[in-house]
Amino acid sequence: MRTTGLKYTIKTTQLFIGNRFVDSLSSITPRLLLNPATGKPLAEVTEGSSEDVDRAVSSAQEALQGEWGEWNGRQRRDALNLLARTLSENVEELAYLESVNAGKPLAEAHWEINESIECFKHFSGYADKIRGSSYQVDNGLHSYTVREPAGVCGLITSFNYPLLLASWKLAPALATGNTVLLKPAPQTPLTALAVARLISDRDIFPKGVVNVVTGGASVGEAISKHALVDKCSFTGSTHVGKQILAHSAATNLKRVTLELGGKNPLLVAEDANIAQAVEEVFVAAFSNAGQNCCAGTRLYLSEKIHEEFLAKLQQKLSHVLATTDLEHPDCQYGPLIDERQYTKVKGFIDRARAKYNSLESNAPQATGGYFIEPTVFYGVDDDAEIAQEEIFGPVLTVLKPFKEFEEALERANRTQFGLAAGLWSKDPKKIAMFSRRIQAGINWVNCYNISNPYMPFGGFKLSGLGKDLGKEAIDEFTRVKSVTVAE
Repeated sequence: MRTTGLKYTIKTTQLFIGNRFVDSLSSITPRLLLNPATGKPLAEVTEGSSEDVDRAVSSAQEALQGEWGEWNGRQRRDALNLLARTLSENVEELAYLESVNAGKPLAEAHWEINESIECFKHFSGYADKIRGSSYQVDNGLHSYTVREPAGVCGLITSFNYPLLLASWKLAPALATGNTVLLKPAPQTPLTALAVARLISDRDIFPKGVVNVVTGGASVGEAISKHALVDKCSFTGSTHVGKQILAHSAATNLKRVTLELGGKNPLLVAEDANIAQAVEEVFVAAFSNAGQNCCAGTRLYLSEKIHEEFLAKLQQKLSHVLATTDLEHPDCQYGPLIDERQYTKVKGFIDRARAKYNSLESNAPQATGGYFIEPTVFYGVDDDAEIAQEEIFGPVLTVLKPFKEFEEALERANRTQFGLAAGLWSKDPKKIAMFSRRIQAGINWVNCYNISNPYMPFGGFKLSGLGKDLGKEAIDEFTRVKSVTVAE
């Protein structure tokens, strides 16, 4: 296994509590990680326990009540900038870990690490600008508000963008003065542990500010039920999100942010640039092998361009390079994360093949690992399983074409989810109608899956509560105190 510039080789991991790596109190057998592209062993990951969560929460509380709680905004700003610089110095190593652990083409992993760095830089700028409001009221009263840290924050992330999703939560949480317990997805903990190592080596934060406990559902449940965790921010499935909300209600009513599933519609009008739309629809549906809560998976085409679009999409499918060599410069497409996800996605595809036609790819396919080729079904009914259920894999469903744009919008909204949506059109009226009527929290026009730390990220309906990113993330990780003073 490659030894990175981080000066350690991952074989068996530990937990990160109180600024040092420690063994778990659990006797559970470590989880064996496999490289998703090859199926070969990658590392053994320690399984934490509820007792380990207790240790991490105690460590976070001590930091909050101790040195970290005395730090001002300028100190937090400088620490986040130091973290960003440290990550920049280790981009190659972090990208390699992300690639082999999550099954990403190395170029995509590089993008993800660099976006994570930008997130820490961005939120460092908020650290010394957390402010409330002041009011001069009648009868000699002065009233003002104070924004203060939410407290100890449990951060639970998904496997699809491991370090990026962690940075979306870590950066605003730390900028606003919270302490954190991060639980990365059990399949993809390696970059989180690598960042913990860098934090420790560079002494970036006081002891106990950042803690990392690896493990599966039992660790996440211990965090969401913990009476001394003040805030829980989760990215993952709607099913688990509902459980976390129930745990909050049953314990201490901790504040909850949930970034959950999606079944996101893509609308292509007759006036769209077809060549551009084909390229961007392909990326919307198949980037990260479709393992993306924002993946555009329901495609609505105007009947006037339906045949032309499908023909061009067929050509695109025939030029996709998938390879077990994720470092290959031309690698465009990686595997699914593990056998369980592979089996689930394959089941959706097999059931759909019995009912619907599909576009076939003539491109050579990778052998070994958990690869599934990009799959496009067309002529699909709106109420079909593949049109309603989140698959989280490389499956694009082309619904029956629409005649009128209003019809497309109405059909696009027929879903329990409301995370993202995309439109390709040159018509200002269609664009305005789309932005008003579509029931989704994140919307793109003539582009897709463009995110940056300036803009809030989160959905409606069963796609979640609250927002990651943007100034809204600052609100998510602070609580407001009202003060009135008589002269």
